[in-house]
Amino acid sequence: MVSSLSILASIAIIRSSFNEFIPQEIRSYIWEFCRRFSSELTIVVKESHEGSTNHLFNALVTYLGSNAFCSTSSSSSSSYQRRLTVGKSESMKVLTYGLDRNSEIVDVFHGIPMKWGYYADFNSTLHYESRWYELRFHKRYTDLIKNKYLPYILDMAKRIKDQNRMVKFYTTRGGRDGWSSKGQNLDHPMTFETLAMDGDLKAKIIDDIAGFIRGKEYYKKIGKVWKRGYLLYGPPGTGKSSLIAAMANYLNYDIYNLNLSAVNSDSGLEFLLLHMSDRSILVVEDIDCSIMLQNRQAGDHQQENNTQSSRPQVTLSGLLNAIDGLLSCCGNERIIVFTTNYKDRIDPALLRAGRMDMHIYLSYCTFSTFKQLAVNYLDIWDHDLFTSIEKLIKEVQVSPADVAGELMKNKDPKTSLEGLVKFLEEKKSEAKLQKPEIKSENNSLEQKAADAAFENNEEAESPKAQSTSPFENNYRVKEEFEPVLEAILSKHGDIAANCSLHSLQCRSSLLEIVCDIIQKLQATDLENLTEIQLESMLNSIQDLESMKLEVGWLRWRLEEIMQEMDKQLKGGSAETNQSNSNGKLNCFNSKSLIDGLI
Repeated sequence: MVSSLSILASIAIIRSSFNEFIPQEIRSYIWEFCRRFSSELTIVVKESHEGSTNHLFNALVTYLGSNAFCSTSSSSSSSYQRRLTVGKSESMKVLTYGLDRNSEIVDVFHGIPMKWGYYADFNSTLHYESRWYELRFHKRYTDLIKNKYLPYILDMAKRIKDQNRMVKFYTTRGGRDGWSSKGQNLDHPMTFETLAMDGDLKAKIIDDIAGFIRGKEYYKKIGKVWKRGYLLYGPPGTGKSSLIAAMANYLNYDIYNLNLSAVNSDSGLEFLLLHMSDRSILVVEDIDCSIMLQNRQAGDHQQENNTQSSRPQVTLSGLLNAIDGLLSCCGNERIIVFTTNYKDRIDPALLRAGRMDMHIYLSYCTFSTFKQLAVNYLDIWDHDLFTSIEKLIKEVQVSPADVAGELMKNKDPKTSLEGLVKFLEEKKSEAKLQKPEIKSENNSLEQKAADAAFENNEEAESPKAQSTSPFENNYRVKEEFEPVLEAILSKHGDIAANCSLHSLQCRSSLLEIVCDIIQKLQATDLENLTEIQLESMLNSIQDLESMKLEVGWLRWRLEEIMQEMDKQLKGGSAETNQSNSNGKLNCFNSKSLIDGLI
């Protein structure tokens, strides 16, 4: 035992003296001479290569650092000195590890030990530190190292960086000013696990995205650019923005939010797209209303709509070329997302396969979506009130955002669900007050117009519907509304001339809503008109005005009626007020409610 210790001490002294008294150059020459008689080869990977950054060196920093705590099957690994460095940069989600100088580690690839060492030397004369890695392996594995192991390191290092880096959010600064310089860290908590969406639709989207990220070789094989487009459409509050955030977190892709109204020309759009990074998502929200991109299949569009803004802007042709022309080849692994509330407003050329490959309709809240919200907000999977809620959700149309807002009001499950039931019942009562002709799947007025336009198409097949319209503008409305519309146009002119909807069918449907309100006022009197009915009419008129229908004359009349109703309520006796508990006024006004309107 004593003799063994003295031998080890002697070896340590000799090694120390050798390193201290023999210069580095001579030591290197001696080791190089000895290696000529060895079966082991050494590869040196320096920090720079031919005057530029050595990407393999940077890949080794990431790859070996990620394996720093991994065990190795090499029995000799315990003899290597392993000192690690640790840190965290702003651009990374997790702590990053690396080898400290003059440290060694063994990596196992295909069952073969790969002996790595990390070294550094400081030149005091030049005040420069050189750093390098050394790989030692048996000569028989030379082909494996060159053809498989080193390419594997480059690929794995890229995957590790992509997985651990922070997702960035970039916004448009305008034209050739480019994107925001550094971008903001996108710390959005939404994931596919917490996204409230129909389960089958969610699974379909995840499968499509997973197929895309695995499809590099497939896209290369078929000769297409490695990109994919998604159109998200549906009523407001149905989760379009949340889905984009979930996609970004799932893929770990940066988001570039493109505001088309801030881009002054097609060349400015090209500049922006050329300065996007790979592995990114280009988002254009509300594409139908950000700028005037004319739907070329709308045969009745107004020229004045095209001149609303005199400043230069992106054209439809420029946008088409940017997302699907030769310019789209200047980048890989990109996703393009358009969002809109009204799909029919978008030119079909933007929606074809190759541009928008998958059209995703985000509907009003379903029972499946509600259950996901209940898990997220209340941490419950079942409740006695679920049956009532399922029935109500099938009868009314509310967005997931509305349901989530109700669930957030109280953390107690029973109280929260009771509040939701009350909210849904109120929505159901409001829906019953609407006439069947103007009801639709969506509560938005423009969707009502689209549905009514579809009904008009069906009616056009009958000889009755094919009769010539009595109006110069060729508006086609139901026969019962024709006299009313004729009177409106004669009195007030073409109130839909400046409407933001281009299609004659959609404009006709909006005019039917105006005619319906006139007929309701004509068929009733102040005594039998309820405040809820009047408020519903006013809301419809406000929506019509938002679409630039000239119905201010009708809004003023409704406001006058509302004021008269308030006077009657305030001036009525206690007995009268008692009789009005059902919401109707018990006074009589012999004057027609539409007197002077048409």
